[in-house]
Amino acid sequence: MHVDVAKPYVLEAASQPKPGRLAYWLDLRSVDVTEREETGATRYRLKLVYQTLYVPLSPAERYLPAFELRFKDGDDVAVAKVPPFKFIMAPLREVIPEVPAEGPEGYLRPDAKPQAVSTRRDRILFGVGLGLAGLALIFLAYDRAWWPFRARPDRPFARASRRLRSLARLNDDEAYRAGLLDLHRAFDASAGRRVLAEDVRGFLESHGVFRAQEREIDRFFAASRQAFFANDVSGAEKAMPLPAMAALGAELSAAERRAS
Repeated sequence: MHVDVAKPYVLEAASQPKPGRLAYWLDLRSVDVTEREETGATRYRLKLVYQTLYVPLSPAERYLPAFELRFKDGDDVAVAKVPPFKFIMAPLREVIPEVPAEGPEGYLRPDAKPQAVSTRRDRILFGVGLGLAGLALIFLAYDRAWWPFRARPDRPFARASRRLRSLARLNDDEAYRAGLLDLHRAFDASAGRRVLAEDVRGFLESHGVFRAQEREIDRFFAASRQAFFANDVSGAEKAMPLPAMAALGAELSAAERRAS
């Protein structure tokens, strides 16, 4: 529908129909308003989309409700009344239904016979997945030294590396000293005796798997000597910060794991 209004009247937005439920059988789904300038007037075009519900069992009259549109020019108000729209609503039915050759019984359909569905493929895939999950769990238990792999040789550098990662987040003097001691104890446990700076060459000869980290190991023992013997923790931290010590612990742990 469209309404032509003399200028300078404009449509009052609040007077437009609001989408929503209008009756138990009728919804207003959307309202679309456009305007176009005409000679001396404004043409408003309204597109209203309705949805009907609850179709009656027999043809019946229905009415789209009336509404008013208000147009304002300052304090002046003009009203356009839209009357109700009458239409006939009727159900869709067969006028002359076709009778089956076998009589009224033909309207009934036999029950569909159930068909057996093979689950063999699903059971095979489930078994394969279960086996792979079990195998992955075994590898994880071996890597973490869980039961029944607890008898595997100890990994002192793995313990020290976990501890150093925690201490690196604190990053204070006490944490630094604790990190030095943890890594020292890992060297001692791996060698089976106390390892001092003078013993590093012999340790690497008997534990060649750590030779790639020789330079960082020397750096660690030098920082340790500066912290404990020269009582210069700040200087030791500059020589080898705690994050660098944690990185060395991770590298030694990885080498230890490869050798086990």
